[in-house]
Amino acid sequence: MAGIGYWGSKRVQSESDFFLGGEKLPGWALALSERSSDMSGWLLLGLPGLAWAAGLSSVWIIVGAGGGAIFQWVVYSRPFMEGRKETGAVTPVGLIAEKLPGDSATIRALPALVTFIFFMGYVGSQFLAGGTIFKDVFGVSATVGLVIIAVMIIVYSFAGGFLAVVWTDAMQALLMIFTLIALPGMLLVQVVTDPTLSIMGTLEASGGGRASWFGGATGSAALLVLGANLSWFFATLGGYPHLDARLMALRSESDRKMGIIVSSVWGILTAIGAILLGLLARTLHGSPSTFEANREMVLPFMVMEHTPGLLSGILLAGALAAMMSTADSQLIVASSAAAHDVYNKILNEGKEFSESARLRISRIGTLVVGGVGLTIAYLTENLVYTLVSYSATGLFSAFGPAFTLLFFWGDNLSKHGVIAAFLAGPLTTIGWITFGMTDIVTVRLVAPPVGFAAAIAASLIWPRSKQTAAKPESSAAAQD
Repeated sequence: MAGIGYWGSKRVQSESDFFLGGEKLPGWALALSERSSDMSGWLLLGLPGLAWAAGLSSVWIIVGAGGGAIFQWVVYSRPFMEGRKETGAVTPVGLIAEKLPGDSATIRALPALVTFIFFMGYVGSQFLAGGTIFKDVFGVSATVGLVIIAVMIIVYSFAGGFLAVVWTDAMQALLMIFTLIALPGMLLVQVVTDPTLSIMGTLEASGGGRASWFGGATGSAALLVLGANLSWFFATLGGYPHLDARLMALRSESDRKMGIIVSSVWGILTAIGAILLGLLARTLHGSPSTFEANREMVLPFMVMEHTPGLLSGILLAGALAAMMSTADSQLIVASSAAAHDVYNKILNEGKEFSESARLRISRIGTLVVGGVGLTIAYLTENLVYTLVSYSATGLFSAFGPAFTLLFFWGDNLSKHGVIAAFLAGPLTTIGWITFGMTDIVTVRLVAPPVGFAAAIAASLIWPRSKQTAAKPESSAAAQD
């Protein structure tokens, strides 16, 4: 990771390079980076644990999340790529602001604030996850592991920016494929060739509806199970800015098509492997106390139980890789919101910076944001997990409506519509979770539609000014 960060630092010459790669990245690398950043530790730690606990019904969450990811690449990648080329924007927040007439401070400040607050929880949680993996697997202090992982991510992100992050993510994505194909494949052969073992037989014997595609639920309850899992589809409708940045960075239509193929194949293979690993864990080991205490230990347990030492180390590195690929991506996007959208475009509006000054500000922003994430993770673990509980839906209930309507509702989306989405979506998320309503109906089925409705209603009430001319190509675009 450090080596790639150093390599990337030698190729970063501008703010555009640092935050968006400066059209120096191939489509396949952006696709691997986007997928590994999205699925991350959830794919390697969370999903096998869910499959072990819930059984066949866990498949639906992959249908929702994976289907949404493919849909995003097919439908959203072109407008993100073309929007960046049209405006010269170097951040997702900047793309929203520069596609709307006026480029007001509010349109930059509010999305930047939402990005920063929620991503700090995400970044902090990934740092904590790294510390936990070090503690559970290697027996060292969780604090030591947290600091090692955080410093490593901050250093290579600081040095190489988006270029280093994408290339490290691509390498991590390949390692994650190895972890989720080599191990489940080997164990599946063991189960299939042993007549005393049966995945379906084990699921049926374990009870709890694990052999049912809907967890044993029927009627309206089955629909709620299906809806709750498929609701992850909303997340990938332009709803995560760290994924949007990968789509913005695409260079050409051929790169976009390659990205669609690579992201789809990677997503399908790794999802099958993760689900299969959880089902195989129950088939081979039942319900050991390790899983009962923490189901996210399924992958580390299976790795150490079924592979020799050297291979175990390589496969366990996949779990660390998954966590790092999310943290570095979110760190870069959060720092881009702070350094570019707030410091450069709002606090120093109208002031011209040299390219070297822009790059220096970008790196300082990354260092500061990373330091904030590390401090939050170290001092306030409860705050981290509180922010994370809101973060996913809070982000995609705001960014999803904003980008979807910006791309596909054309000039009908107004500044007031964007503001409404970024207020209504996150506030609904926080309120719904705070008052315990998500135990009745998941917030993922509530907040995104509220964000869409608020954006549409506000745009109809306060439409765009018909007198505003189309924006000329920005100076950033000219520099690029």
